[in-house]
Amino acid sequence: MNSNLSRSKLDRSPTGKLRFTIFVPSFNRAGTIGETIRSLENSVFRDFEVVIIDDGSADQTFLVAARERKTVTFPLTYVFQKNSGKAGAHNTALQFARGELFVTLDAGDLLLPDALTHFLEAWESIPEESRPDFAGVSALCVKEDGTLSGEPYSGDMDKSYLELVSKTPLSGEKRQAIKTGVMKQFPYPRIRGEKHIRPDLILRRMSHKYKMRFINANVQVNVREPDGITANINSYRMDNPNGFRLFYLEEITLNKGYFDKGKLYDDSWRYVRFSMHAGISFRQQWDEVDDRLLWILSIPQATVKWIIDKVRTDS
Repeated sequence: MNSNLSRSKLDRSPTGKLRFTIFVPSFNRAGTIGETIRSLENSVFRDFEVVIIDDGSADQTFLVAARERKTVTFPLTYVFQKNSGKAGAHNTALQFARGELFVTLDAGDLLLPDALTHFLEAWESIPEESRPDFAGVSALCVKEDGTLSGEPYSGDMDKSYLELVSKTPLSGEKRQAIKTGVMKQFPYPRIRGEKHIRPDLILRRMSHKYKMRFINANVQVNVREPDGITANINSYRMDNPNGFRLFYLEEITLNKGYFDKGKLYDDSWRYVRFSMHAGISFRQQWDEVDDRLLWILSIPQATVKWIIDKVRTDS
């Protein structure tokens, strides 16, 4: 199918597998997902597949995907599932992924033509004997106007995700290409009644076992949707308190060695705040935390934040 298209010298994996799986989660994105799919036709590097997980859309996403599938020059898999949120769609996509490296591209966003080339060249530049220690490659995104989303990395570097964010908090959107096998080791936890978990939860979990290669290359255009997660983060927080409390619990227990007391205090009161929203008793919180003094000190601020959340939600 791709025989008439130019191909990179790095095209085919030594294992015979596809190099990339590009995962496109979609929920009621019929108006934008077509442009996302078409942006992939501009990719200089061609050895990839696309896996669309339609997360219970009630619009014409299926029809758009079916139309685009007839014209694209790469393998495209479409899967419909009951709405379970982006994390659930991610876990489903891993069941279908055949590529060595796994990239997430939200419906509406656009992959830049050289993105996969940047990812693969960075990955191949890691000495082969060292690659088992790496989860993948992380790069930059740009906004719709072409300006950089947030700040670049301080330089190309190799370190764990937690080592990076503990020294320099990340700003703006970043995009990763991660080994599919590693991704399958770290699926998103499923929380009954909730559909959202912070995406960097699994990147933090990977950090205890793997490093990442960080590069200052632009790979994706992020398109802000008025009904997207970023624009509606407060409602996501209130609708998914267990997911948020899990994130902050792991920050103050599993990841505590990476952060100073100020950061741990902030994470502690956020943990208490979302635990209160989730109806978790102080007795259970006492049993879950490691630094109980810090937990006690964080309760007043957490309570104030919890009350503000309730007032905002009820108004």
